[in-house]
Parts: sequence; C-alpha cells; structure tokens
Amino acid sequence: MQFHQIQNGKQTNHLKWLGAIFFSWGTFVFALFFATFVGSMARQAGATELLQQGIQAGLVTFITVPLLYILLKRTSSRPFCSIGLSGWRQAIPKAIMGALYVIFLSGTGFTIAHLLGLITITQFYFSGHLVTVLLLNMIIAFFYEAFPEELTFRGTMYNALNGRFNCFIALLLQPILFVLAPIAVCGLQYIAGIESPAITLGYIVLLLSFGFILQLLRIVTGGLWTSIAFHLAFLENSRFFVVQGDKRFITYEEIVPGTGTLFVIFFMLLFVGTLLLMPAVIARWRRKKKRIGHDV
Repeated sequence: MQFHQIQNGKQTNHLKWLGAIFFSWGTFVFALFFATFVGSMARQAGATELLQQGIQAGLVTFITVPLLYILLKRTSSRPFCSIGLSGWRQAIPKAIMGALYVIFLSGTGFTIAHLLGLITITQFYFSGHLVTVLLLNMIIAFFYEAFPEELTFRGTMYNALNGRFNCFIALLLQPILFVLAPIAVCGLQYIAGIESPAITLGYIVLLLSFGFILQLLRIVTGGLWTSIAFHLAFLENSRFFVVQGDKRFITYEEIVPGTGTLFVIFFMLLFVGTLLLMPAVIARWRRKKKRIGHDV
C-alpha cells in the first residue's frame, strides 16, 4: 500500500512538472502567434507600423501574464515572487545591474574593436526625435519581448525544470525550449499564410546563447528583473547602436562586413558576458550543495 502511494506521488509530481512546462510554453507560443496574426490583420487594414507593434506587444503580455499567474497560483500564495519577480524596492537595483552589464560589455566591445582597427567609429548622433523613437521602442520591446519572455522561460519554465532536474540540466534545457518557441510560431504562421522571417542557423545560435546568459543572470542575482533589464537593454543596444539601421546613435565603418555585430554582440555581450558570470554561478551552486550537506 505504501509502495503504491509513493509511486502515485511520483507520477503526480511528474505530471505537474510536465504540465507546467507544456502550459507555460504553449501559452507563450499561442500568445505570440495570436499577436502576429492580429497584427498582420491590422497592417492589412491600414494600421501604422507603430500601432501594429503596439497591438502585438499588448496582446502578448495580456495573454501570457494572467495565464502564468493562474498556473503559479496553484503552487504558491505569492505567484510571481516565487519565480524571482520581486517588489519594486528589490527590483530597481537588480534591473539597474542588468542594464549596466549590457552597457559595460557593449562599451568595452566598441572600444576594443575600435582600438584593434576592426571598426572605425566615424560619427555620433543625438536628437530629441531619436530619443523618442528609442523610448517608444523600449516600451514595445518590454511588453512584446523582454517581460513576457523572461516571465515564461527564465521564470516559470526554469522553476519547473529546476524542480525536476539539477540546476545544470535545467540551465541547458531552458534555452532549447526558448529556441523551439519561435520555430513553432513560424510553423503556425506558415500554416495560417502569414509571412515570417526565415529562421537561420545564426539566429538559433544567437537565441541559445541569449537564453543561456539570461538564465545565468537570474541564477546569480536571484531575481528576474536583472534578466528582464538585460534583455531590454540588449535589444535596444543592438537596434540603435550596433546594427547600422536608419535610426542609430553611432555610425562606424568595418574592415569586413558584419565585424561590428559579431564582435560586440556575439563575442563581448554573449561570450565574454557568459564567461564573467560562470564563476559566480559555480560558487552559488557550491554554497547550495554545502547547505544541503549541512542540513542532512
């Protein structure tokens, strides 16, 4: 009788873990697909690009957040706090840390690349219009990407994975699930006849690396706001400083096309950024093992 109770308990925990993963992942995939579907309809109806982006951002957040709250409410009386989404007093310093980490790594990357002759910075831009465009993009990126993605993947899904596997396995699985989400959305868009950008090998590598460092930040600081701020700052830095688009704060020339993006984003922000965090993560895991050993 006791053996059957233990087996039933294990099976129930297994189903809870699996259910949390599929529910949170499926919620985000549905929200993103539905948002792009409605956004494409709005565009066809004559909506401006800014309005379309605003609609999509609002839909992703307002679908994802309540459903994840309901899921987490089943296991905790403080749903979002249980996944590292602390109150404003703790959130502000952690968010500042995440944003400053991007600024430090990116600024160092630009400086080194310029000194090595990989790029030549030729001009800086600054205007009220450019700042306004940046702020609007930040608001949209927060609700469309940074907040719902961190809440889903580095928050809810990582907690579920960490409850089933050890920290290292959970750390490896989370970025894979992160990559599978846009792949699934692209598949749904193809079925629905919605045009979507092609998913390349470079994009997959970028997402894997991005998901990995974002999770490290959550582990090191113990707060989700650090990864949210890093995510948001990373997007704005890429769009308005690194990528040489129509609206940018810096213009630079490259010896080889793509050098600036490769060095600043892939090497400095993702590779070096990860290397700098790893010692802190390992130290945190060791302290956790020692505490468990003492408790036993």
